[in-house]
Amino acid sequence: MTSIAVVGANGRTGRIVVEQALACGHRVTAIVRRPGSFSPAPGLREVIADPTIPGSLHGLLVGHDAVISTLGAADRAPTIVYSASTAEIIAAMPPGGRLLVVSSAGLDVPADAGPASRVLAAALHRIMCHTYTDMARMEQFLTESALRWTAVRPTRLTDKPGATIPRVSLGATSKVGPQISRADLAAYLLDAVDDPHTHHVAVSVSSGRVLRNATAVCRSASR
Repeated sequence: MTSIAVVGANGRTGRIVVEQALACGHRVTAIVRRPGSFSPAPGLREVIADPTIPGSLHGLLVGHDAVISTLGAADRAPTIVYSASTAEIIAAMPPGGRLLVVSSAGLDVPADAGPASRVLAAALHRIMCHTYTDMARMEQFLTESALRWTAVRPTRLTDKPGATIPRVSLGATSKVGPQISRADLAAYLLDAVDDPHTHHVAVSVSSGRVLRNATAVCRSASR
């Protein structure tokens, strides 16, 4: 059993992380901005905080085995949601703590990307420039921290059911698939909590083609 704090727990991805973590027997602290975001459940504690406000997370993250941040901007306007919240999370965690944040595979173009992928990536950077700028700032904060961090970079998110073992590129150096379900992303985040190969690195991730068996989602619970 692991104690996990989920920042941004009431978002579309965050809710699935909480649900899967509880189903695997973990204790979960769901950090949300609005009270009553979750119904009472065994192993769940809801905490109200705005992670973008300085000092808001002080004392809330100590004692957890891992922190997972699924916070994201609501639109493509200029934002500091990623960098400001990550700075607060880092400040509230002890040195050596385990932190996973959701970033985006669109930040970098993998070395094995073809011409069409490079054209698409350039167009996406123009459209998502404010979001990507703040995500890059967030990842820079991670590299400067004393934490065991992982920047998980999903490809296009969908609301399809989770049904695959994700395709993963450690270091985000090679292509993965074009999309990933939020359920598969949540499962990967929980699996990666105890994976030392993902420490201090960005990881690109997409849905794969191999059906996940009934126990695979809870792999991390038995470690």
